[in-house]
Parts: sequence; structure tokens; C-alpha cells
Amino acid sequence: MSVEPEPAGAELAAEHVAASMIQLWQRAHEDVAPTVAEEQMRGLLALAGGQAGPERIARDLGVGLPAVRHLLDRLEQRTLVRRVPPGEYCLTGAGKCVLEATRQRRRQLLEQVLVTAAPQDRPVLRDAFDQLYGLVSPLARVPRSRSPM
Repeated sequence: MSVEPEPAGAELAAEHVAASMIQLWQRAHEDVAPTVAEEQMRGLLALAGGQAGPERIARDLGVGLPAVRHLLDRLEQRTLVRRVPPGEYCLTGAGKCVLEATRQRRRQLLEQVLVTAAPQDRPVLRDAFDQLYGLVSPLARVPRSRSPM
């Protein structure tokens, strides 16, 4: 089965969408928790589904175990995560609040985008967001290859 290549404009459009979503995420993060570094936010997100050990977090984030141990120490010092037996970590109430406030701000920013769009474009944008979510969500379960860097 061969896959038809996408028109050249589709790849550029996808890059623009990705860049816009990254910008929106960063804006929400900066608005809510400007003192929480990006890698710390990724660490919090890795624990959003429940407690986990450093090995799983390292695998999920695609980084080495020493980097994760340092990250968890910093998050623990900031009282955003806590250690739980047997050698795992979980979010504290403060860590959950940072993530939830960031999610809410991201939703507000997305809603602003939709509200400022022309009325006839709003359903198209909502459908596009839904379709993008449907396509991207399964990727979260695909193992990531380690970066050579």
C-alpha cells in the first residue's frame, strides 16, 4: 500500500499549526507559572496521570535518569511533587494547581482565537481542533526514539 504525498502547502500549513499551538502553550505557561521552567512543566505533565518512578518518567520524557533525578529534586524543593513509597513521585496539590491553571489559561486563549475568528470559520476551526486531537492523541502511546543529543 503506497501513501500519496501531501501537497507542498499541506506540510507548511501543518508546521504553522504546530508552531501556533506551541506558542499558545508557552503563553499559557508564562501567564500562569512564569517561574516554573519548561522542563519542570514537562516533569509535572509526566506525573499528571498518577504516581511514577524516575525510570518511567525518564522514558516518557526521553531523557536520562540523572537528568530526571535532578528534575524531581528541584520539583520536590518547590513542593510541586512529593516522594511516595516505593521510590515513586506524585504531584502535590500545588503541582496539580499549576497544571490545572495552565490548562484553563490555554482553553481561554483557544476560546479567544475562536471568538475572534469570523463566525462562518468558527465551526471549521472547532472541527479542525477535534480532528487534530483525534490524530495526535494516539501518538502519545507510540514509543519515542531517543534523541542522539
